[in-house]
Amino acid sequence: MQNERSEILISQFGSASQLQKSENSFSTDLKNDEVLIDVKYSGINFADIMMRLGLYPDAPPKPFIPGYEVSGVISQVGSSVNDFKVGDEVMAGSRFGGYVSKLVVPEWQVVKKPSHLSMEEAAATPVNFITAHLAMNEFGRVRRGDKVLIDCATGGVGVFCLQMAQTLGAECIGLTSTPAKKEFILSYGAKAYTFEEFEKSDENNFNFILNSTGGKKVKDLFKRLDKAGQLTCIGLQATIHNGKTSLPRKLKAVLQTPFYHLIQLMQNSKSVSGFNALKFFDDKRWMINIMKELESSTYKPHVGKVFAASDVTKAHEFIETRQAKGKVLLKWS
Repeated sequence: MQNERSEILISQFGSASQLQKSENSFSTDLKNDEVLIDVKYSGINFADIMMRLGLYPDAPPKPFIPGYEVSGVISQVGSSVNDFKVGDEVMAGSRFGGYVSKLVVPEWQVVKKPSHLSMEEAAATPVNFITAHLAMNEFGRVRRGDKVLIDCATGGVGVFCLQMAQTLGAECIGLTSTPAKKEFILSYGAKAYTFEEFEKSDENNFNFILNSTGGKKVKDLFKRLDKAGQLTCIGLQATIHNGKTSLPRKLKAVLQTPFYHLIQLMQNSKSVSGFNALKFFDDKRWMINIMKELESSTYKPHVGKVFAASDVTKAHEFIETRQAKGKVLLKWS
């Protein structure tokens, strides 16, 4: 059966103005384990901006629909779906395709909306929670008393990391681009620096550092690790400045990101790791376990701003120019 939905497509790589909202037909013939969600809100992630600029190697061929997470109401279920019914309020992760008014996903990528979250907060949760959970609990193995640094503290992932650090009993320091955002970090019980202030500080002996920028900052952060400390990288934001990139800037960021030889790591008694959360979306075993963690979580995202889906260009520009605190969403009427 064919149905109509609103979609936002990336047809050409480039500026935010390349994003186009359109109406298109799609199939509602569900597989046995799939559900159809009438989407209320779609979350925007920095990866969406990277793929729009042509910097995301896992992106599908153009044209494609970006987006990894939504909240909404189930309007149809597959024949073997038992845990969900029509009318359930849910949040879901998707492997691309999230900038839509109606979304089909396997049931194992869906959880019922917890009562402590609004529909807006639900859309702001899946990707950021999953990324923060992997960073803090699977890669960092953060424990009580650890000293932790989060370089993306005012973003969606950072907000969850700040809360998790507090719960785990870790000492946490958060970094931000502007002095005006430091109060936001302090409100989560963490210590706050701007990037410039931190570079001049003598903060050292970190047990875990989460880095989202890549580039030359990685080398400095590695030096600040304690023995047995770990630096985990989740992005390469250094390739973008004010929403723009260029081949020289990309090459500079890549070339300035250091490589570590095993012997070097052994000699320093420190470790470096990295991950792409999308790879976990592809693994049903991992997703089922992580979605259980998500469903039982009491953490809350910070929704910084909500844009109408028709204003997706403004939404991307808002993030690119570092105006956002927490999560930015698209609202579908």
